[in-house]
Amino acid sequence: MSLPIITLPMAERWDCHQCGACCRGSIVPLDEEDLRKLREQKWEKHPDFRGVAVTAALDGRQQLARRADGSCVFLMDDGLCRIHMDFGLEAKPLVCRMFPLQVVPHDKQAVLTLRRACPSAAADKGRQITEHLGQVRAYITEGRLTEHSPAVPVIKPGEEADWKRSRGLLEALRRVTCDERYPPIRRLVHGLELCRLIEAAQTQAMPLAKLNELLGVLEEHIAEEAAPHFAERERPSAGGRLLFRQIGLETVRLHPSSHVMPRWWTRFQLAWWAIKMVAGRGRLPRVHPQFPRATFRQVEQPLGLLDAELYRPLARYFETSTASYQYALCERDGWSIIESYRQLAILYPLALWLLRWATAGRTPEVGDVYEIISTLDRAQGHAPLSGLKQRSRLSTLARLGDLPRLVIWYGQ
Repeated sequence: MSLPIITLPMAERWDCHQCGACCRGSIVPLDEEDLRKLREQKWEKHPDFRGVAVTAALDGRQQLARRADGSCVFLMDDGLCRIHMDFGLEAKPLVCRMFPLQVVPHDKQAVLTLRRACPSAAADKGRQITEHLGQVRAYITEGRLTEHSPAVPVIKPGEEADWKRSRGLLEALRRVTCDERYPPIRRLVHGLELCRLIEAAQTQAMPLAKLNELLGVLEEHIAEEAAPHFAERERPSAGGRLLFRQIGLETVRLHPSSHVMPRWWTRFQLAWWAIKMVAGRGRLPRVHPQFPRATFRQVEQPLGLLDAELYRPLARYFETSTASYQYALCERDGWSIIESYRQLAILYPLALWLLRWATAGRTPEVGDVYEIISTLDRAQGHAPLSGLKQRSRLSTLARLGDLPRLVIWYGQ
């Protein structure tokens, strides 16, 4: 049975502005219908594509081929798609037509939201998302998309999956993270504290009514529970900072202007960069060719109070992720809600750490923030940040008590 599709209560806006960002460094998987359309388009006979492979194999699946710089083989110099120009929108692969629209199925409904890896989505630039509902529903009718209820996310590892129980925590985290009485940094620390307290509670055998009562009490007093973190503003531990830098190394490579293609020598580069990150001294590794040469000392310095316009798109990213449950229901199979929220929360200090790096020696601008948000969104589906190693890192950071410290320390 199909789920009704709704949009979020906060307005989300998007239209394609032909920047080409989604066509650079992205993997576009192809299904049988996509492959059929490409065959019918006969690119092998086109004078501009003779001898050029338009598809490539990856892990046993076909994808659109990419050039040496990571851009799609169909991307033109003006940011337009050659398939779109020659054959129209409906001739493009489904992933290309849908992006950055994303359907997030819940138990009783599905939410249409945006992937903010698209700069226009990060900037809320374009028509309201409600105007794209008809297009998405048409793809579902065609059978190209599924909006059926996903696997139920557990509250924490070891607990039985139950939508009624899980929804209680998801909703509590939504309210805390979208609470406009507080700045984003406080909201995320409130959410982390809520996760810590629920993780420590014996919720496995707790009746639903008792669990909801506990959530209500904790939510009511969460600002008091989190207050000591802001009074102390402790520096994260040495181990916590090391793990944070390792996560930062994985994340910075996803910046929209950095297009790393798999090469045999990339492994050696990564090993060297990892050694530099462990040391945490001197110059940062040259991971991103367009970032200025910066030192570890520079990215540790407080940014100070930035213009309010720079914080607004960041706040929107976290609000829409929690309001849609996107952070908990997409990309990371088997993760608990608490683990997923910790992954979401650590993206905030990462954002400001990367902003320090990207703008070392100059004042950050709102365009820099949009690129950082695109980087964060790409990180949500990036395999090295969605597997067992990342779960272990987050677990260690939580055990050390460093997650709220990282948010506060790098949020300055």
